[in-house]
Amino acid sequence: MPSETVPLVGVTGGIGSGKSEVCRRFGALGRTVLSADQLARELTEKDPAVGEAIRKTFGAGIYGPDGSLRRRELAEVVFSAPSKRRALDAIVHPRVFSELATAVQALPPAARLPYVIVEAALVFESGMDAFLAATVVVRAAEETRIARVMMRDGVTREEVIARMQAQMSPEEKAKRGDFIIDNDGPTEGILAKVAFIDRILALFVRSSPRP
Repeated sequence: MPSETVPLVGVTGGIGSGKSEVCRRFGALGRTVLSADQLARELTEKDPAVGEAIRKTFGAGIYGPDGSLRRRELAEVVFSAPSKRRALDAIVHPRVFSELATAVQALPPAARLPYVIVEAALVFESGMDAFLAATVVVRAAEETRIARVMMRDGVTREEVIARMQAQMSPEEKAKRGDFIIDNDGPTEGILAKVAFIDRILALFVRSSPRP
C-alpha cells in the first residue's frame, strides 16, 4: 500500500474507542478520509474471490441464502480462535491494501493534501503503519467501550470482551502511536483535539513512509 506522493495518516483504536467519530471530525476539517474497515466489509460482500476464499475456509454456510455474510457468526469463530482470525486476515488484508492504494491514487490532487486519513482498526496488527507518515490512536475506558459496542451492535457483554481480547491492547497501541486522543467524554470535545493534531500534521507530515 505504499504511496510515495500522498502522505497517509492512520487513525486506529480498539473496538468502541470512537475512531469513526474522530475521522468524521477530520472530515469536517476538509481532510479526505478513507476507511479500510469499510473496504474490508465491502470486499467480503462483493468481491467474488474474497467470498470464495471465506467460504472455503469457514464453510459455505457462513454466507446467507441472499449472499450476505453472517458477520456475527463469523465473529464468534474468529474472535475465539486466533488461527481462524489469522486465516481471515490473510484473505482480506492484501485486498484491502490493494483497494486503498487504488483509492488514494484516484483522488484528485486537491483531495490528497496536506494528507489523507486512513481509518483502520488493525493499523499495527496488519503492518499498515509501515506505509504511514503518522498514526493517531483513539482510546477510551474499557467500560465505556463495552457499553458503546453493546448498544451499537446489539451484542452481549461477553461478545464484546472476546473481541477486545483478540485485539492489540490499548496500552500497546498508545506506545506505537504518534498522537493519542482520549475519547471518554462528550463528542463535542473531540473537535478541539482533532484540530490541534491537524495543525501539526499539516505543517510536519512527510510524504515518505516511516524509515
